[in-house]
Amino acid sequence: MRKKVTVALLLATFLAAIEGTIVATATPVMASELNGAKLVSWIFAGFLLFMAVSTPIYGKMADLYGRKRVLLFGIGVFTVASLACGLAQSMEMLIVFRAVQGIGAGAVLPIAMTIIGDLYTYEERGKIQGVLSAVWGISGVAGPLVGGFLVESLSWRYIFLLNVPFALLSFFMIVVYYKETVRETERKIDYRGALLFALGMSAFLYGLLSGSESETFLRPVILASFFISFVLLFTFYRVEKKASDPLLPPAVIRHPVILVINLAVFFSAWVLVSMSAYIPIFAQGVLGKSPTEAGFMLMPLSLFWTLTAIIGGRTIGVASPRYRTMTGMGLLIVGTTILSLITRESSDVFIYLAVSLIGIGFGLSQPVFMVVLQTSVDWSLRGSATAVNSFLSTTGQTLGVAIFGTIFNLSILRSFAASDKLSDYAIDPFFQSSTAKMFGQDVQYAAEIALSHGLRYVFIGGIICAVLAFAMTWRLPKVRPEDPRS
Repeated sequence: MRKKVTVALLLATFLAAIEGTIVATATPVMASELNGAKLVSWIFAGFLLFMAVSTPIYGKMADLYGRKRVLLFGIGVFTVASLACGLAQSMEMLIVFRAVQGIGAGAVLPIAMTIIGDLYTYEERGKIQGVLSAVWGISGVAGPLVGGFLVESLSWRYIFLLNVPFALLSFFMIVVYYKETVRETERKIDYRGALLFALGMSAFLYGLLSGSESETFLRPVILASFFISFVLLFTFYRVEKKASDPLLPPAVIRHPVILVINLAVFFSAWVLVSMSAYIPIFAQGVLGKSPTEAGFMLMPLSLFWTLTAIIGGRTIGVASPRYRTMTGMGLLIVGTTILSLITRESSDVFIYLAVSLIGIGFGLSQPVFMVVLQTSVDWSLRGSATAVNSFLSTTGQTLGVAIFGTIFNLSILRSFAASDKLSDYAIDPFFQSSTAKMFGQDVQYAAEIALSHGLRYVFIGGIICAVLAFAMTWRLPKVRPEDPRS
């Protein structure tokens, strides 16, 4: 039975994880067919925002009411939203349904990991977390390829419609094979706190995502979003202090081991964004690569992350959690340092080397973080602990996109304004060498230098975040924590 439940969880995780990448190759066709080019970024942002906001709420619900019913609810919402996305007749409809899809994914990803923590011992969790990491890695590689195939062979709508039968299969397997005994409790979810948290974080993430798409965060609508977010989250803090059973349990937030793990995951998420979002820009805008070649430069990340997680997961009980994660975060420092030193004259080998080292670093550390985190708390807090960790990972990526995007944009704008050859041109055409060539060799060369300088600031930011993540691992235990299994 346990193996069948695990298969169902892996299938649900794969479907939710691949949604982050499979849509990428279809967005130009969607924008053209639905006449919504100006709104295309919200196909991603809506999914990400609502997934992030809903995750901690689902974690708390899973601790109070059981994992099974919360996970089934999430899969159900995800399935219905996938069907609706495939049938959408306008860009506005698609964005709304993608947001609903994100609400479903917000339950699927953390609750699936929580159930893994319930079903397996410390040593066994390492193996399964390695497989879960492999699912993430495979989805990262397969997403763009499958999406491109479906768009070219059938229609972009099948990107969403094909989710439905597989999600229903996962739903059915969990209903039939997952038997759960829910602990009786008189605790109730803090609905007022949950609402304040959801609205406050939605306003905050909306401001971040909107600001990252513009040249400044000083637009009135963005400032208003941050102000509303501050008021709502401050009120949430006051409410939580008085709540008998707060949405974010102090035993989770203040737990010393969980705290350093969450901070390490948060900072390493910035590193992931600094390379996954900006290496393709460097490859196309500076090195003159095609989109396909740029995509291949990221493949070692998923490949080595997957292989290292699977191999390392089988030996998780052997090495110290501190030293294994220190090694992983150390490799992130080395990889981001190599990226910061690359120029337009550098060999492609250095990019592949840097991406490979970062992939190995994530593969060594991320499964260990999750296993130690889940082992550090009892069943009644495991859902909240896992969900908060997932929330901070998603929030870290969102902050990374916004802050690194702002740094990059300001650097490029300053370089273009200061250059006699570039001051009369917009930035967008120079992100691809095929369009940059139209402006002449001298202008293209100047643009490549400007892009290279801007991207170096991003990669230096990645180094700083990798160092902060490395510093957090010093506080992890040298020996594994006791497993409070029930």
